[in-house]
Amino acid sequence: MVGADGLHSRTRELVFGPEEQFHRYLGYCFAGFTMPNTFGLSHEGVLWSAPGRGAALYAVRDSDELHGFLAFARPEPPYDAFRDPAAQRDLVAATFAGDGWKIPAMVAAMRDADDLFFDVVSQIRQPRWASGRVALVGDAASAPSFLTGQGSSLALVGAYMLAGSLATRPDHVAAFAAYERDTRAFVELNQAQVGVGSAALFPVTAEALAQRNERLRGLSTVPPETGRPAHTALTLPAIPA
Repeated sequence: MVGADGLHSRTRELVFGPEEQFHRYLGYCFAGFTMPNTFGLSHEGVLWSAPGRGAALYAVRDSDELHGFLAFARPEPPYDAFRDPAAQRDLVAATFAGDGWKIPAMVAAMRDADDLFFDVVSQIRQPRWASGRVALVGDAASAPSFLTGQGSSLALVGAYMLAGSLATRPDHVAAFAAYERDTRAFVELNQAQVGVGSAALFPVTAEALAQRNERLRGLSTVPPETGRPAHTALTLPAIPA
């Protein structure tokens, strides 16, 4: 059996135990949702920030809908809210109460949204990815957090490496061991790209926020000639047909 059921994997919980022991929280919660495009945005995104909180609106083409995003710093992950949409909405609304800009309209839209996605910025760090006849892949095994931009890539690489190991080993025990041995260093290298606070999109102090804004102003629109070394650190083996 392969568990590929995400950051809050039920498979992982059943096989390895409670999530808390593997969860490396990176200090932020976020909520994403769609809302009516009443602001006249087209082919663009706008960002609002305050210490410890941030919001974004972005429009894809000339859609009548916008994608809304609210993120905020929080010392501890709200484990009780992970499976409680009402608690998620209350937490977000309370955090942004009293803020200006487009925040009141965004919070109201978040309350009514039928596609709310709430989660935390976290990683999963496990000493083992397999137990018995069960193996984990993707975020269930080793979520890197969206701050690395590598979640989908690691999931695809992990699935490929697991499939290759199963196709070329005599049994699942040897296959799972090879999968983890050949993939773990690449995963951990990419997880390390998050740094220690260096990738924070919504800094918690005014000074750090000013520094982030200065870095954003200095970004180039020209893509680098080569990818980051961590992203290309693993050469995928050929799998026999």
